Amino acid sequence: MNRTRSGERGFTLIELMVSATVLLLAMAGLLSLLVHNARINKTQRINMELQSSARNSLAMVVQKLRSAGWDPLNTGLGTVVLDPDDLDADDADGVDDIEILADLTGDGDVDDPNEQVRIVRSGDRLVWRRSPAEPYIVLAAGITNDADGDGVAEPLFTPDRLPDPSRITVRITAESPIPNPTSGRPDRYTVTTDVVLRSAL
Repeated sequence: MNRTRSGERGFTLIELMVSATVLLLAMAGLLSLLVHNARINKTQRINMELQSSARNSLAMVVQKLRSAGWDPLNTGLGTVVLDPDDLDADDADGVDDIEILADLTGDGDVDDPNEQVRIVRSGDRLVWRRSPAEPYIVLAAGITNDADGDGVAEPLFTPDRLPDPSRITVRITAESPIPNPTSGRPDRYTVTTDVVLRSAL
């Protein structure tokens, strides 16, 4: 006599299909979550790189501007030279090219390295040279200075007056090289500070 135990029954086809569907839905949800997290991580990394680039550039430029006008022998060297091609005679509308003078060695001139530093925004790069005899070095890439995204760059340096400024506003805007994966547009980050120039030693 053959008896079948009720506890040894197998899965039906419908039960297997329902289980497979539930498993596929769970895997699709997990995959979607992983893709979303990857986008968030990429966005955060882009923003951290932008902020770092803008802040580091600003720190280096401000450090040089704070040394402007150092003249221990009182030879009247001046502080900065603004690019005359960028200047408007009626007002101080800002420039992207500045030369910073400082007699750091105390020899009465600005002929030594780091005593005649020129900083220029060229395209999307911020470059400088430490003396007229040296080549330009790239400080940062992606410096567009287009904070509002309208295609027009704001000035890097804005003096309070001309021809001899006592204060210069430095504004640096970095833009991501690739669009933000979430918004589809490049991210921008702007840092600004005012630097009071040395009037006399």
